[in-house]
Amino acid sequence: MSERKSINKYYPPDYNPLAAENAVQKAAKKLKSKNRDSITIRLMTPFSMRCLKCSEYIAKSRKFNGKKELAKERYLDTIKIYRFSIKCPRCNNVICFRTDPKSADYVMELGGKRNYEPATAATGADKIESVKETLERLVDAQKRAEIGNDADDKMEVLEKRLMKLEREREADEELELVKRLNDVRRANESKLAHQEDEVPTDDADADLDQLAEAAFAKRRSAPQPHTTAPSHQRVAKIAGLTKKKKKNPLGVTIKKR
Repeated sequence: MSERKSINKYYPPDYNPLAAENAVQKAAKKLKSKNRDSITIRLMTPFSMRCLKCSEYIAKSRKFNGKKELAKERYLDTIKIYRFSIKCPRCNNVICFRTDPKSADYVMELGGKRNYEPATAATGADKIESVKETLERLVDAQKRAEIGNDADDKMEVLEKRLMKLEREREADEELELVKRLNDVRRANESKLAHQEDEVPTDDADADLDQLAEAAFAKRRSAPQPHTTAPSHQRVAKIAGLTKKKKKNPLGVTIKKR
């Protein structure tokens, strides 16, 4: 058993391990440079598609082990375009699609068909334009943007004027309301002052005098209460009390019999 597990290799007499290692490294570099433009990656479908061979439906964002390679054409002679290829999960049909820098989207090339075509596809968005066409398109876009900006500026100025007129109208209405309130207040004050002037003070005093005289007359005409005349003894007693007693200088009281 141990003999079968042993590794038996033949080394020729002229075997050079350093030369063999260099040869392996050169072969690896050559293989790497050969497949530099095509690498295997893990990708997701950017749109929903259908296989042209078996009509298999492939949903958007479905994961595949595909290949990525660099296309020979360039957008505006500088931007690179990449091509992706996957296999149909049902019939192994090769489906290819590439990037489109102009529309910032992807374009189907081979083996499949998009379920929903973008709006720019009908106008030829997948066509690679030249530098001259791109410059003309940019100049036209700039002109349209300037025209649009001028229109926007005019509309903005008009809106500002309308807002200013609206504020002025509101201020005029408030001023008119304040004037009306002041007129009403002045009218009320003048009316009160006129009423106070119409009331004579002499007549009021005369009325008070007449009322006082009538009250006194009524008091005089009222019957007086009946009072009895005091008796003679009572009168004499009152008179005796009113007389002052003479003081005795000796301090002796003399009784009269």
